[in-house]
Amino acid sequence: MSAPARVALISNLVPHYRRPLYERLAQRFELDCYFFAESEPYWNPLLPANAGGDFTQVSMRRIRILGEPMLPGLISRLGRSRYDAVIAGLTGRLMVPYVYAIARTRRVPFVLWTGVWHHPETAFHRRTKGIVEALYRRSDAIVVYGEHVRAALVGVGVPDDKIFTAAQAVDAERFSGDGNPAASREFIFLGQFEEHKGLRDLLEAFARLDDPTVTLSLIGNGSLEGELRAASLLDPRIAVVGHLPQEGLPRRLAHARCLVLPSVTTASYREAWGLVVNEAMHAGIPVVATEAVGAAAGGLVVDGVTGLVVPERDPAALADALNRISSDDVLATELGREAKIRVARYTFDAMADAFEAAVGYARQQRAG
Repeated sequence: MSAPARVALISNLVPHYRRPLYERLAQRFELDCYFFAESEPYWNPLLPANAGGDFTQVSMRRIRILGEPMLPGLISRLGRSRYDAVIAGLTGRLMVPYVYAIARTRRVPFVLWTGVWHHPETAFHRRTKGIVEALYRRSDAIVVYGEHVRAALVGVGVPDDKIFTAAQAVDAERFSGDGNPAASREFIFLGQFEEHKGLRDLLEAFARLDDPTVTLSLIGNGSLEGELRAASLLDPRIAVVGHLPQEGLPRRLAHARCLVLPSVTTASYREAWGLVVNEAMHAGIPVVATEAVGAAAGGLVVDGVTGLVVPERDPAALADALNRISSDDVLATELGREAKIRVARYTFDAMADAFEAAVGYARQQRAG
């Protein structure tokens, strides 16, 4: 058997929901990870250590250039004598072009990992759009969050054959449960209390619901928390739960009628995926999402099959969807059952397969 490829993975940090993926990548590659965020990577104590393979976190000195964190030591490490390929997440305004430049100079195959399917429209992003699209076209291979990202890249001239889909996954065992949507009257929102989550539309839609027995629980935190708490004082059916520790999420989702994710596109952001969708589906409950949610655009939330999908910034359509779920026990049950079946395909092993294929393709491109 040939030796596993030596791979450097460069990202800002490793949140708890990524660690299982990195461990599986370490089963396929000799994997070194470089994290450039100034806060240290964090881990989920609920996950067993080394559930997959061992990956090495390489500690390096950080500096800031134009306010952005950088790892200057990468210049001396990312060479062909040490690595067969480099994987870089599309995070960090300076780190991505910096890593790409090193890889090109040292002739190391470069794999880009991205979930962006709508280029932001801030002044900075408009100025750098051409640079980003050139990076897409010149990368040796690209790993994407879903088919919606693939379509966006093909639309700006990226060859389809160098794009590999690693559809997003979560720890299925943690969230797997026997949800019974028909027995619940509680709608749940779980996420950041920020503009791009569409919470104002959700409040307007909820006010239009026909059934006075349904409730709405808002779980999370963020800059809109004060506004949401003010709304809850006017409507006793709304509860602002605030932050809920990770260990409490599976039970809370399993006892809900439905998850609602009403995200909207803003100048700086469109929902890349929405991992809470996977979590809810593993729990066996349906999802109501807008078209601005990556998990809907990418094919996990399928309208009328695993949940309901509505246009973004349309409170009336959102209210209609919530009314359908709240008034039809059979529909809620069937959607939740199909959601649990479909999300079972979204695994860390399948993600690792895509990364392995992308690295192999990138190496062939450089070898040719």
